[in-house]
Amino acid sequence: MAEYLILTEKKSAADNFSKALGGSSGNFDGHSYQIVHAQGHLMELSEPKDQVAGDLKERYGSWDPENMPWNLNDFSWVKEPTKAGNIRKILSQIKKASQNAQAIVIATDNDPSGEGELLAWEIINEIGWHGKVYREYHDDETPKSITKAMRNLKDVSDQTKDGDYLKANVRSRWDFASMQLTRLATSYVRNAGYYVKVVNQGRLKSVMLSMVYKREQAIKNYVKKPFYEVKFQDDQGHLYARKVAKDNEERLAQIRHADKAQAEAELTQYQSPVHVKKLKMVNKKSTPKTLLDLAKVDALLSKKGYSSNKIKNVYQQLYEAGYVSYPRTEDKVITSEQFNELVQNSKEIALLVGVNTQLLTHLEPRKELVKDSATHGANRPGSKVPASLDELGKALKNQSDLECAKDIYCLLGKTALAILGDDYLYRVVTASIEEYPAFVTQYNVPANFGWRQIYNDGELPKAPKPLGTQAKAIVAEGANPKPAKPTKAWLFKRLASYGKYGIGTGATQQSTMAELTNAKSNAHLLNDKKGVLSLTDTGLMSAVIAQGTLIASPKATEQLFQGMDDVGNFKLAPDQLLSTINKVVAHDKPVLQKNVALVEQSVGKPQKKQYPKREKVDVTYQGKPAQINAKWGEHTWTADELKELSAGNTITFDYKKGQISGQLGEKEYKGHKFIAFIPDFDN
Repeated sequence: MAEYLILTEKKSAADNFSKALGGSSGNFDGHSYQIVHAQGHLMELSEPKDQVAGDLKERYGSWDPENMPWNLNDFSWVKEPTKAGNIRKILSQIKKASQNAQAIVIATDNDPSGEGELLAWEIINEIGWHGKVYREYHDDETPKSITKAMRNLKDVSDQTKDGDYLKANVRSRWDFASMQLTRLATSYVRNAGYYVKVVNQGRLKSVMLSMVYKREQAIKNYVKKPFYEVKFQDDQGHLYARKVAKDNEERLAQIRHADKAQAEAELTQYQSPVHVKKLKMVNKKSTPKTLLDLAKVDALLSKKGYSSNKIKNVYQQLYEAGYVSYPRTEDKVITSEQFNELVQNSKEIALLVGVNTQLLTHLEPRKELVKDSATHGANRPGSKVPASLDELGKALKNQSDLECAKDIYCLLGKTALAILGDDYLYRVVTASIEEYPAFVTQYNVPANFGWRQIYNDGELPKAPKPLGTQAKAIVAEGANPKPAKPTKAWLFKRLASYGKYGIGTGATQQSTMAELTNAKSNAHLLNDKKGVLSLTDTGLMSAVIAQGTLIASPKATEQLFQGMDDVGNFKLAPDQLLSTINKVVAHDKPVLQKNVALVEQSVGKPQKKQYPKREKVDVTYQGKPAQINAKWGEHTWTADELKELSAGNTITFDYKKGQISGQLGEKEYKGHKFIAFIPDFDN
C-alpha cells in the first residue's frame, strides 16, 4: 500500500515527477508513493437538459428565447466523463490505484485560475474518494521544484475550504450558464433568416470582439481633418511648438487652424530668423522593463506569422521538456531564487540566443523585477538549457514547429537576459526660441544603450542632430490621427489597462485568442494576419449583436474576474457570484433581440441557404420501408450497420476521438416528420 497517490495532469507531468522522485512508485522523503496521471479534464458538466428533472428537460434542451433566463436552482451540476475514447479506462485505473493509498496528492498544474485544482477534484469526486487529500504547489516541472513542493504539502481534504477549487468551480458553472447568451444570440440571428452554426458570446470573448469591432468602425468612419499650425524650425531640422495638453481643446483650437490662410496670417506676426536658446540638458536612465506574460509572447511572435494556437501548443511542449518556465503564470517578476538561477545559466543562454556576454554586467537583482511574492515567475528560459537550439526539436511532436520553438526560446532568453544589463542612459535636451519662449523642442540623446542592446522591441534609438543656432517660422500641416489597425499587441494592452489588475491574466487572454483565431473551431471569430486582427463574418455578427450588453462590457467583465478572486479568497460566497449570470442574461436578452436590426446594417440582408441534396439509403423502421441519409456526420453507413439498424438494434461505431452509439428513431423539423439515426446522447 502506498501512502501517497500522486495525481498529475498528464502523462508528461507524470514522467517528470517520476524523474524527480526516483520512479513511478517508491519512497520519497520517508513516504511511499505511486504516480498516476489524468489526460487534461476527464470530466465535464452534462448538457443542461441532463442537469434537471424529467419534466424540465424539454425547456432546458430548447434554444427558444422564451425559456431563458434559466432557474439555476433547477440544476444538479452533475458531471460526466468527456467524450474521448479512453477516459473511463483512465478513471478506472486511478480509482483502482486509490484503493491502495492512504492519501491523494493533487499534483496538477498550479494555475492562477485554479483550473488544475478543479481538474483534480473532478476526478477525486468521480472515483468516490473520501480520504485525505493534499496539494503540492510546484513552480515548474524541474526535479528541484517538484521535490521542494513535495516536502511542503498542504492539507486540502475539505474541498469547500480549498479556495483555488472554489474559484475554478464557480467560473466553470458561470461559463456553463452563460451559454444562455450564445443560445439567445444564435436564435435571434437564425430567426432573422441568417444561416449560422453558432453566434458565440462569453466573458472576455465578447469584450475582445467588441474592442476589435469598435476599432474597425473607427477606421471605417475616420474622416481626415487637416489643420495648420505655426511652428519654428532650426537649421538642424528641430521643430519648436507651443506645448498644449491633448485634452485642452479650446487652446488647441486657437493655435491649430482649419484654414491654411489663417495660419499664414498668424505667421506674419513672427520675425525670422530667430535665435535658439538651450534651456537645459538632464541625464536620465531607464531600467529594464518587466518580463513577459504569455499574451506579450503571442503579440510579439505573431508578427512572424505564428498562430496563437501554435504558440500556445509549442510553448507547452517546451515547458513539459523543461526548456522554458511555466506558461500560464500571472507573474511579471521573478523570485530571488529564480534570479540566481538565471545568473547561473546566463552565459549559456546568451551564447544560444546571440547576446554578447560582456553586456551581462548587472548581476544584482533590481527590486522592481525581483520579489519574493512571485510563485511561478514570469515567462523565461527554464532550468534546463539546451546544448543548441536544434535540441528543442526533441520536445516537439511535429518537427515543422522547430522554428517557432527557436523563436520562443530566443525571445524569452533575450528578454530575461535584459534584466542583467546596465541601465539605458540618455540625456534629455530642452531648448526654446529666444524671442518667443513659448515655442519649445525636446529630444533624447542616447549615452549608453545598456540593456536595450540585449533586447529592444524595434530599432535602437538614433542620436539626433545637435541643436541649430537659428530658426525660422513655418506653417506646419497636421491632421487628426487615423486609428491604427487592431493588433494583438494593441488588444492585449487594452485588456491589461482596465482596473487594478486588468481583464484576465495574460495566459487567459492568449488562450481565448487562440480559440477565437483557430480556423478549425466553431468559435473562429477573428482572423489573424501576422498579428493584425479582423472580424470574420460570424465574428462581426457576434460583435454587433452584443453592443450595449453586459457580457461585452469591459467594466462588467473586470468586476466578474474580481468576483472570482474574491470567491477564491473566501470574501464572497460562490452562489452569490453565480447568481450574477442571470442578472446579466436578464439585462442582455432584450438588447440582443433589439440588435438584430444592427446585424442587417452590418452584414446585409440574409441570403437564402442552398442545401446540397443528400444521398439516401434504404432501411426498415418498425417493419416499414424508409430512407435515411447515407452519412451521419463524416461516417458512412456500412451494409452490416444498416442491417442492424433495420432490425431495431443499437449500433456502436468509432467517430473522431470516441465512439457513438444509437438506433433509428423518428425526428421532426419544421413540422416534417422523418426517420433518422438517433445517437444515445440525444435521447
